[in-house]
Amino acid sequence: MTRWSTRTLLIHLCLGAVALSTVSAFGWVFNVSMKTNTEFLRTSPWTLATSWHWDNYAQAWANAHVGGYFGNSVVVSVSATALGVVLATFAAYPLARIRFRLSGAVMGLFLLGLMVPWMVTFIPLYLALQDLGLLDTRLGLVLVYATGNLPFNVFVLTGFMRTLPRELEEAAAMDGASPARTFVSVIVPLLGPGLASVTIISFLQNWNEFFYALVLIHTPERMTLPLGLFQLGQAADYGTNWVTLFAGMMITVVPVLAVFALMQNHITRGLTAGALKG
Repeated sequence: MTRWSTRTLLIHLCLGAVALSTVSAFGWVFNVSMKTNTEFLRTSPWTLATSWHWDNYAQAWANAHVGGYFGNSVVVSVSATALGVVLATFAAYPLARIRFRLSGAVMGLFLLGLMVPWMVTFIPLYLALQDLGLLDTRLGLVLVYATGNLPFNVFVLTGFMRTLPRELEEAAAMDGASPARTFVSVIVPLLGPGLASVTIISFLQNWNEFFYALVLIHTPERMTLPLGLFQLGQAADYGTNWVTLFAGMMITVVPVLAVFALMQNHITRGLTAGALKG
């Protein structure tokens, strides 16, 4: 029988309390999303729904345009994640595997991207997208998200690539493989955990990002889910349509929770492996 120390017991109790509060919050949102507006306004916030109104989700999806917001978020998040990971992979390979004089300086420039606060960048980004004709477009948002994730992705993938033995490239060169062939056929297949971790983290960040979408997107048909929920929240303040807002919240968070629950082991494996020499 395992005997727990007082410190271990306290840690588990604190973690359990945090987990319970989080689950309770999601349970409360789900319970409210199943009520009618009249029931929500006339009863206690913690009162259980008398019956489950699944039609609230259908109304949120169609009438409140959550379906359109959801589609925009999928397009923007998937595109920005794919572009950011591909660019980071190509940038990390020479930094990790090729020795050249300015490699440290180039890596330092990427790390500076992690230190620049968002409030310094949004005005130049706004003006640049305006000059390029990409303001209020999903393509402009994709480019902003992809470049925003680039410093972190490069940092993680560079550390992960440094853990791979150099003998692999030497053996490929002896077999007559070019550097490009070595990269595609030898290095990339070994990057599974690292690519999985940066892909999932980038996707979650892009899915939940609100500020740049608020600044750069003005047309309702191009809004992503966080911005769409903000609009639903304002509508609820003035129109008292609260259950639609809570149904939209559940539609927003369930895909994120599902992705993280299924892929959390890949995130941990990729980040810890990259931290060994990162």
